[in-house]
Amino acid sequence: MIEKLLFATLGFVTYPTLYKTIRYSLPASVVSDYSKNEISGRSVSAIQALTAVLVGVITMMNTGDDIVYSRFIPLDYYVCFWIPYFYYDTWADYKVYVSKRANEMADKDFLSRVKSFVKYQPLMVLHHFFLPMVYGPALLHFRHGKGDYIIGCAITMQATIPFISLRHILLQVEMRHTTLYIVNGLLLAVSFSIARIYIWFHLVHTYAVYRGLPFIDGFLALPTICSCCTIGFFILNSIWFVKILLLVKRSSKEILNLLKLSKSS
Repeated sequence: MIEKLLFATLGFVTYPTLYKTIRYSLPASVVSDYSKNEISGRSVSAIQALTAVLVGVITMMNTGDDIVYSRFIPLDYYVCFWIPYFYYDTWADYKVYVSKRANEMADKDFLSRVKSFVKYQPLMVLHHFFLPMVYGPALLHFRHGKGDYIIGCAITMQATIPFISLRHILLQVEMRHTTLYIVNGLLLAVSFSIARIYIWFHLVHTYAVYRGLPFIDGFLALPTICSCCTIGFFILNSIWFVKILLLVKRSSKEILNLLKLSKSS
């Protein structure tokens, strides 16, 4: 218990420290507080996501022999370290929100700024505050040590976040109309198709093989809440995937049009 509290404390210290370190390390060309806060926040999100993917892959490699009962104890410590990220991210988003509206927020006191932020992003604030209260007990206690492989697989879904973060960073440094922006968009689409779409088929297939059942029977054998969540997340991620493809298509067209204009001139 003490070790887990130490890892949670380490999480509360690490994320804001990393944020401030990156912020103060940015080049002088990044002038505005808004850009500094946005780039710093997105950078920490990318680092956190890469760490999660690494932990997820290592967990899967160490528990693949039995996807239900095999244990990988470091996963529990990572969960303790990861949970504070949600609270840090709320603070980071607040910093971005206030700095983006510096003139509007200048005459407001702290409480008024917080109210304005919560009113602007109520779902995100609720998600970031209450989800850890569910994830923490569920992942550390109520699952009774079962399903480390599944948890490891699930956290690899964060493989898309570095590309989302890089997209926002490129926008801040005015690199939207560049090859790097297009390549990043393509990589985002590819990573999303694997980490957010295919992963659900992988989980069901793995569970079906574990139970010695065909794919469809394996899906039907899932607990009702698991099958409902699988369908819900698959549909939601499919919608986002279509939006990402449309975004990549639009960005590619914009750059191609700019290239045509530059050649004609």
